Amino acid sequence: MRIHELLYFFKTYFLFGVMGLIILALLGTLGYFVIYKRILKGNKKFSKKQIIFGSLFIAYIIMVFGVTFLSRGSHFQGSMNIHFLSSYRDAWNSFSLRSWQFIILNIFMFVPFGFLLPLLHKRFHKIYNTLIAALLFTIFIELFQLITGIGIFELDDIFNNVLGALIGYGIIMALLSVIKSSKSKGLKVIGFLLPLIITLVVFISIFTYYGNKEFGNIPQSYIYKINLKNTNIELNASLNENKDSVPIYKAPTYTKDGSIQWVSEFFNSLGIDASNLEIDAYNDNSLFWRRGEPTYSIWFDYVGGSYRFTDFSRFDDGTEPMNIEEESLIDTLSDFGIRIPKEAEFITQDKGSYQWKVDKFVEGDTLLDGAITCTYFNDNTIKELNNNLITYKRIKEVSIKSEKEAFEELASGKFRYYYDKNIKDITIEDISIEYMMDTKGFYQPVYSFTSIIDGNEYSIIIPAIN
Repeated sequence: MRIHELLYFFKTYFLFGVMGLIILALLGTLGYFVIYKRILKGNKKFSKKQIIFGSLFIAYIIMVFGVTFLSRGSHFQGSMNIHFLSSYRDAWNSFSLRSWQFIILNIFMFVPFGFLLPLLHKRFHKIYNTLIAALLFTIFIELFQLITGIGIFELDDIFNNVLGALIGYGIIMALLSVIKSSKSKGLKVIGFLLPLIITLVVFISIFTYYGNKEFGNIPQSYIYKINLKNTNIELNASLNENKDSVPIYKAPTYTKDGSIQWVSEFFNSLGIDASNLEIDAYNDNSLFWRRGEPTYSIWFDYVGGSYRFTDFSRFDDGTEPMNIEEESLIDTLSDFGIRIPKEAEFITQDKGSYQWKVDKFVEGDTLLDGAITCTYFNDNTIKELNNNLITYKRIKEVSIKSEKEAFEELASGKFRYYYDKNIKDITIEDISIEYMMDTKGFYQPVYSFTSIIDGNEYSIIIPAIN
């Protein structure tokens, strides 16, 4: 999620909170002066402080409800994730900025809760009162999401929300301690700010450690241990106990500026004016638009340099896919700067749709892997092109864990399983070394266990590097 998307997101729900506050203020004023003052003859008055901070708190609560309940549809009926800190491990495995943003936003969203409550009433100067209130509020949100299917009941969300409230409480109590003159206010301030300090240190440490790692992370790694206590595991393959050495490869990587240059040259080579490109830049890729008649787009991945090209004239009336001979299609692809390697397997898919696939072909210090897919149309042009055929360069040899060690990890439940249900039976049919791109663009070895889980084929992935 980019900065301007975040700003738009908060602006939208901030305005929602303000509008809700105005409506409640009108209703509250009417109720106070007409019902409470005139009919019930009440004489209690609210201080300016109570009105100001009460209004801010109400606007904040409305904003939270807008963010949590109105920003998504009802697609998660009965979904739960009660695996503590699994969202952190998932963010670590994928190491995408978007995953970390969601965690940080869940913390930040409850900072105003802990900040405003002590300003509303002195009883919330007691930390346990603020934490209990935060805990009850976040549990209510999670249960409401669970019942309505608007979101997932996540234990990590409760933890992050309460942590955010604790940070907000610490900030306001530190400020109040500074305002009040006391002999030990320095220690009090440090104590109150300790949750914020610890949180900052933890996140800085995570990102620093990741930055200093030689290789990246495997997104398919496990995020929580699966309970296999009552699971029958059958092994129909022999296990090698040797720790072999295998090569590590590196994919080409691009910066945002590098991707702009590549896409501009790509369009120019096709005779398409690239002087007025529109660019939607994300963390891992960019979407390039060339508006006009016709409109063109390219998704370009920074790691690997794969891309997806679309010519939107494919949607014009009378334009439809058409079959063509392979040699003629290869000639047309040459206009895109693409040379089909002789090692590629040619596959005919749907009408006018073709693919060339290379499965980890090693030649010297390079490894070629991936596929080129395109769709040919009846005006003798290619309007859909997906090129993720990547040439990796050999970097070094690394020692990997043995097949037996990898199997022991599997048997302990340390693998990624995408179905949230108890496993009754696992049958391992075969074990092989595969390669997967990690989060830093390295092509890492992994063990792939060809398996049958409860009657369904499933490939269990275990990282091969210790």
